[in-house]
Amino acid sequence: MFVGYDRIIIGFILCFNIISCTPLFKVNHIIQIVNSIPKHSWKAGINFYPSFLTNVSHLMGVLPLNKLSENDILLTNDLSIDFEPLPESYDVTQTWSECKSVVSIKDQSNCGSCWALSTASAFGDRLCIATNMNYNRVLSGEYINSCCNGKCGNGCNGGYPEKAWKFIKKNGLCTGGEYNSNEGCQPYSIFPCPINTNYCSKKNEETPQCYKNQCTNSYYEIPLSSDLYYATKVYSVRPKPEIIMNDIYKNGPVVAAMKVYEDFIHYKGGIYQYTTGELKGDHAVKIMGWGQDDGIDYWLCANTWGTSWGMGGMFKIRRGRNECGIESRITGGLPKI
Repeated sequence: MFVGYDRIIIGFILCFNIISCTPLFKVNHIIQIVNSIPKHSWKAGINFYPSFLTNVSHLMGVLPLNKLSENDILLTNDLSIDFEPLPESYDVTQTWSECKSVVSIKDQSNCGSCWALSTASAFGDRLCIATNMNYNRVLSGEYINSCCNGKCGNGCNGGYPEKAWKFIKKNGLCTGGEYNSNEGCQPYSIFPCPINTNYCSKKNEETPQCYKNQCTNSYYEIPLSSDLYYATKVYSVRPKPEIIMNDIYKNGPVVAAMKVYEDFIHYKGGIYQYTTGELKGDHAVKIMGWGQDDGIDYWLCANTWGTSWGMGGMFKIRRGRNECGIESRITGGLPKI
């Protein structure tokens, strides 16, 4: 499949047969494997402090789809793929660059809240786009993570994007920016993990307390009851690239649940495709657009691991072959205007 594939597998086996294969050794080994492949589509590098990676699986906060009850599975929103031609490339961050939510990269820190942050962020994007920027707010992943804890999953221990969308439709979603931003009603309350220290490597963060009736930002003057935005329809998208592209082009970014392997954690740039390493779990990201580089089709996505990861918090991943399952579990919602 790849040039030098047999050499890569041998090296990988050697690492995991060495008792003293430390986190730093393992990180460097994976990076070396990826970067040693001639004309490979992507490059790897250091994104996290190695000791933090010993418990990195908790960052993958999407719970299995087969654990959802039949009532919680979202119905498919069937869009015609013939309503208008699609461009060869499209980037929501360029077309809607004045939308605060679109250009905001989330940092979940050492909490498995990707399912909540990505859903809140995608809904904020869609609210801004649907109203032509009349509602230009960053919405609160904290509110979903904390107040849908138990109903949507287990907060920092993972949840379901499908249930997060249903929560927005039923309960609404308030505003809230990043940690220490004093932006909106309920900003994110978990301190970001510094990438160059082991400050957050000791344990997983506990789910913050839910404040369902009041803002946590004392500087914000609008009461929570007047700061809620609702979805009128929430749905899944069929796992066909053209249909996913149409939904993004018409309504804005979608939430995708993908499988994360060890090599993805060290992504630095290019078009990602699985190369080496163990499966670490399921993770929620936003698909922001698409394009093609060097003959390879890709999705443009936003991660929730801060701006120091990847390409300023963004990444590209191979499109059209369901790489790491990214096309198989797509969700979205339409805002009530």
